[in-house]
Amino acid sequence: MLQIVKNHKKKVLLSLPVLAAISYYGWKKRYHHTVLIHAPHIEQNPELPRGCEVTSLAMLLCHAGIDVDKMELASKIDKVAFEEHNLHGNMKEGFVGDMYSFSRPGLGVYIEPIYKLAFSYLHTVNNLTGGDPEDLYRKLDQGVPVWTIVNDTFAPLPDERFETWFTNEGPMHVTYAMHSVLLTGYSRQYVYINDPLYHMPNKRIKRSQFEQTWIQMGRQALSYQKQETRRSTTHKIDDYVAN
Repeated sequence: MLQIVKNHKKKVLLSLPVLAAISYYGWKKRYHHTVLIHAPHIEQNPELPRGCEVTSLAMLLCHAGIDVDKMELASKIDKVAFEEHNLHGNMKEGFVGDMYSFSRPGLGVYIEPIYKLAFSYLHTVNNLTGGDPEDLYRKLDQGVPVWTIVNDTFAPLPDERFETWFTNEGPMHVTYAMHSVLLTGYSRQYVYINDPLYHMPNKRIKRSQFEQTWIQMGRQALSYQKQETRRSTTHKIDDYVAN
């Protein structure tokens, strides 16, 4: 009996280094894992000075194999007046104001009209709004980019950058710094984005700042369900990266 106990203890002691190694490599994979997707990069300018939302959606839909451009999406997105009957437009109902020129008032659009428009082209679209950053990274792990709402500084905004609008749904805190980008990758420290205001794909920004910004702007995101037969478009980190 004593010999059996000794043998059992010996097996446990021998297994500890193995368990430690498994734990280490599991940690290494979790925190040093890098994903980068090669998605189409489309610039919003010069045609759509305020068209970041539909331009980012065009990138997502093109990645899904849908033949559509930003101008078609801009023409089809629901639109509402910038101001009417002493109330500002509601970005949950449509694009507020003018998308095509800074000479006329305008702002942007939230997830609801974008989801509606995306669904008209692709029935497997997923609304990820209200989730956590990890939900976005899980989609990237599947080889699918994610449409998001952030701001053009890619850092949390101070209170003075927001103002209160009175809409048909009540007061809304809005900012003229709002921006939309396509999330294309992540690592332990950074995320990678296709920014419609930038000249190259996979722009690198601090992961912590992106997450805080995305949360501050209402955790708005959508993606789509990848078909199992679709060829993977996940690439090594050194490919397609804009430094």
